[in-house]
Order: sequence, then C-alpha cells, then structure tokens
Amino acid sequence: MLKPGAAVVLDTETTDLYGRTVEVAVVDAASGKKLMDTLVQPEAPITPGAYWVHGISDEDLVTAGARTFDKILPRLRKVTRNRVICAYNEEFDRTVVTNDARRVGKRPMHLADPHNWFCLMTSYAAWLGSGRWLRLGGGHRALGDAQAARDVLVEMAEGRGTTFTPRTPAHCDPVHGPANGTARAAVPGQLSGEPTPA
Repeated sequence: MLKPGAAVVLDTETTDLYGRTVEVAVVDAASGKKLMDTLVQPEAPITPGAYWVHGISDEDLVTAGARTFDKILPRLRKVTRNRVICAYNEEFDRTVVTNDARRVGKRPMHLADPHNWFCLMTSYAAWLGSGRWLRLGGGHRALGDAQAARDVLVEMAEGRGTTFTPRTPAHCDPVHGPANGTARAAVPGQLSGEPTPA
C-alpha cells in the first residue's frame, strides 16, 4: 500500500459518535502528500462531547465558510477513486462518509464498499500482538490523525528490525481475499495469502 497510486489514508471528525462529518482529510499513503483537508458544514450542531475531543465549534465552521457535504463529496470521491482507503478505524470513517453522502441525496459509490477499505487499527494491533484498542495520538484533527495513521502504516512496512516473511498458507488454512474488481483486489498480495515484502 506504500507503492505510488496504491492507497490513501483518510480521517474524519464528526458532530458526535457516528454523527455528521465536520472535517475530512486524505493523504497519499506513498508520499504523505495532503490530497484533501477541509472543514464541512454538517447542518447540525456539534455536541459538547465531540467539541471536547476535536475542538471544532459551530462558530469555527461559520467563520471558515465551511461547505456542506454535497459540495465536498466530488473531491472526496476523486482523491480516493481506485485506491485502497486506509483509516485507523475504517468501519467508523466508512460509515460516517457513506451516511453523509446518502443524507445529502448523493451516491457514495466506491466509498460505501468495505472491500475498498483497510483498517490500520486492527492491523496494527495484530502486528503488535495486542488484543486491545490502541490510541493513535494524532491530535484529533483530521489531517493530523490521517498523517499519524500513515505513520502506523510506514512503521508496519519497515518492520521492527527483523525480516518479516509470512508463511505460505497450508492447504487447510482459510484465506479470504477482497472481491474481484475492488481497489484492494488490485494491490498485489493484499489479503491474498501470498508473501509480500514488509
């Protein structure tokens, strides 16, 4: 996923847990280049709990002239199209952007397909041998969190000082891959069971 053009890393901040998007950022997984970083007018109040987490207020959105989700969706689709969409908690971010697209009467298209997404949080926990949720530490703003999530991807790719070569699955091992035609299926070795360089 660190090959040029293979993946992006996305993060959102919301009005509440599984609420509406108030900020979204996307960075290129290979280079770390910022592809998108914008505040979003959710057309609903930000809850005190959410404000305590990310520090974005309703007034901030008005002052910044934040656009509504239907206005930022075309750009979001463009920068994520034909890429694996990595997120630190992919189920959360995928649900938020999909719900927002449908709320404004637009098709989420590839953003709704879970096969196009990759969860860095669960992968990182498994890589570390941890069975618990791991804090990201990106500052709870979309761009900072997307960059911190990319750092996790880079850390896993670099390894911990030893060469990592996954064993070839035995005949009886279940090996599940992404559906054909999805962005993840286009990445060599992605969940296919074939060894890939770390």
